[in-house]
Amino acid sequence: MKLKRWITGAGVGAGLLGILAFSTGYLLINHRPDWIPGRIVQSLRQPELLEHPGAKRCSECHRTIYEAWKKSRHSVAWVSETYIEDSENRSKEKCLSCHIPQPVRPGQKPEPRLTHREDGVYCVSCHVVDRAMNGPYALFSPAHPTRQNPEYRKSKFCSSCHEKTVEEWQATGVDKPCQSCHMPRTPNRRLVQRFFLTLLHSRKEMADHRFPHGEVSDREVRVSAEFEAGRVTVTLLNATVPHHVPTADNGDPRLFLYVSFLDETGRIRDTFKEILAPQQDTALPYQQPVSYRYRLREPVKRLAVALKYRPAWSKEKQDVLERTFAPGAAGTPERR
Repeated sequence: MKLKRWITGAGVGAGLLGILAFSTGYLLINHRPDWIPGRIVQSLRQPELLEHPGAKRCSECHRTIYEAWKKSRHSVAWVSETYIEDSENRSKEKCLSCHIPQPVRPGQKPEPRLTHREDGVYCVSCHVVDRAMNGPYALFSPAHPTRQNPEYRKSKFCSSCHEKTVEEWQATGVDKPCQSCHMPRTPNRRLVQRFFLTLLHSRKEMADHRFPHGEVSDREVRVSAEFEAGRVTVTLLNATVPHHVPTADNGDPRLFLYVSFLDETGRIRDTFKEILAPQQDTALPYQQPVSYRYRLREPVKRLAVALKYRPAWSKEKQDVLERTFAPGAAGTPERR
């Protein structure tokens, strides 16, 4: 009986010590890392993490971010078939710095790297700078030195490779930075998933490392038509995206506008195609209507408008919108 009580007491004591140890570790790591003796910190360091490891190594602790990044265009920046073709089998030097960048410094064009090129634009490209892991938070990591840098939430960081798009955004006067749309944050997430470390770090907002680019739809691009004597004007408006649509520094994404004139029988009498592309300086600016005027060679019953989008990394066109307009209903699509 005494032995049983002793074992029970020992178990309770061990449990209390464990809770105390965990609480102390949580307090020190999240609130007072300066209280941790330097010798202990050094014994926990993993210096190889600052020697530009591959992305798989980062996933050992940051699995959630790694899994998101794997779904991004950044992760295939070097192995994308479109990139290989457009860069003439990776021979264009001007492409290298942004498809296999060394550490990125805000507003500066990075240098290309020779290691782990298959990872494209990855963790090390953006976060390992000056012998520390850089990011938006002031936090302590046992495995590696960390440094807070507010530039990670500013568009200037993106301008190192997306210079033209950032210039377009600046011209709009919109305050929200690139990250607000392309790295939206989810609250109350664990940045570290490795047991037991995941329990020692406080929850924070986690940015979406899929870098969602958004699909072009009729929410972003609006279309209207106006009939005049012998003419029709089709107008497109980039209503919500605070940069050109589409946008790119070097890639070739395109919008295709198809305008068809139909007679009373529904037969197509004439068709026109327009290309809206950054490399042709014809992309849609933010909230600036772009109009196309067509002369009517004969009376028409209806006007059919279709808009399709082809991303830079694909040969397939995606449907954006289809509208039908009738004379006498200026600017208003006919119900179908």
